[in-house]
Order: sequence, then structure tokens, then C-alpha cells
Amino acid sequence: MGTNTKSRWFVGASHEGLKECALYAFPHAGAGVTTVRQLCVELGDAYDAFGVRLPGRESRLEDPVETVMSELADKLAGELTRHAQGRPVVLFGHCAGSAVAYEVARRLDPGRVRALVVSSHPAPGSLRREPTWGLPRPDFLRQVVTDGYLPSQLLANEELLDIVEPALRADYRLVEEYELALYEAGHVDPVEVPTVAVFGRDDHTVEPGQIDAWSALTTGPFRVVSLPGGHDLPSSRPAELAAAVREALADGA
Repeated sequence: MGTNTKSRWFVGASHEGLKECALYAFPHAGAGVTTVRQLCVELGDAYDAFGVRLPGRESRLEDPVETVMSELADKLAGELTRHAQGRPVVLFGHCAGSAVAYEVARRLDPGRVRALVVSSHPAPGSLRREPTWGLPRPDFLRQVVTDGYLPSQLLANEELLDIVEPALRADYRLVEEYELALYEAGHVDPVEVPTVAVFGRDDHTVEPGQIDAWSALTTGPFRVVSLPGGHDLPSSRPAELAAAVREALADGA
């Protein structure tokens, strides 16, 4: 992947020419842009598509991790506004990345956000989940495996876990504390943008009702799209996911 503008936050899929609209893909907890790379490639015919690289992973492994949603979303909104160079944007978030994308959308001018697309994640504030980010390593990583973020066979690779665990814990804390606060407040501010909520029909980590609950988080058009497959649609079904995104946005969500 390469970029047409320099940024440590965004890594773009290779493409020719400057597209009218830019798309930013927020990966799941603990992940880097490699997990959304193929989706960005698939969408490169319609958008300048960029994966979002948070601190503490890949080439930003030494950067301090972010654990406070409001602070991260403020930074991302500013970086994204500069990076998009005045173009309208589509924000795509997968799993925990959906919550980050939603908070960034709240901070942008609604007229600049063509759509918010969320994938495989309950609507923030729609359910209570006890925090797991502070659990001892074995318990925490078992939860990560259950949530679909880490293959179980990697639990025996201590060297790799030493690398990936800090970003995973940071992202879990980021989203768990944020969503618990929303649930306890009993109110979530909607965004004024078209929203598409996508899930895999074989995904056992999220219920259809939790996907439908995203409708309360937007005052714009809302659509639910179900696809064949499980939880990790950007990696397992990138072509089908890209086609669903293009179709939904072409129809105005």
C-alpha cells in the first residue's frame, strides 16, 4: 500500500488518479492496516481508500497507545480533515473500529461525511459488557480469542503475544470504557449522516438486534446489510463486503 499524501495515520491502497471521495477504514481491536488492506484494494475503483493505523502497531509500534476515546477521536478528526484535502469522506469501521469511526463522524462536518459504514459490532451504548482489558494475560487473551480477534493457535507464541498484547489491551480499554460510559448514561448522540450496518450471517459474536440498534445512532438514512460469512468480513470476504458497500452507497444508503 502507498499514500498520495504523507501521513503516519493513514495508509492508502495503490490506485491511479485522484478520486472525488476518500474512504477511511478503521480496523478491529489491536489490528493494523494489513487487516483492511484487501478491502481498500477492492474499493479502490470507487474511492481513494485508506487504512487507519493507530499508535502501537506495525510501523507505529513505538508510539504511545491511545486509551481514551474522546482524545483519540479528536486527533483522528483533525488528521483526517487535513488528509482528505477538502473531499467528502466515507468512514468504514470493522468491529471495535466501528465505535472509533462513529466518534470521528460525530466530530466532522456532516456535509463532509458521505456515509458511515459499520461492520460486525453492536451499537455503542446498546448493551453492557464488563471490562476485560485489565484481566491477567491468560484470561484476557481467551476473551480476545472468543471475540474473534486472535487465532487460538497463537496463544502458545509468547514472543508474538508480547508484541500484540499492548495494542490489544489499549483498544479493549478504549472501547470498553467508552461503551460502558454510554450504556450507563443511557443516551448516545446520533450522527447526521447516512449509516450502513453490515454483519455476517454466521457471526456468533454479535446479534442481529445489536446491529439494528445502530439505527438509533443516526438521523440520516439507515440500512442493514447481511452477508454470508462470519465475523471477520474484511479479511474473509473483502470482495463481497466491498460490493455491498458500493451498492448501499450508490443507493444513498
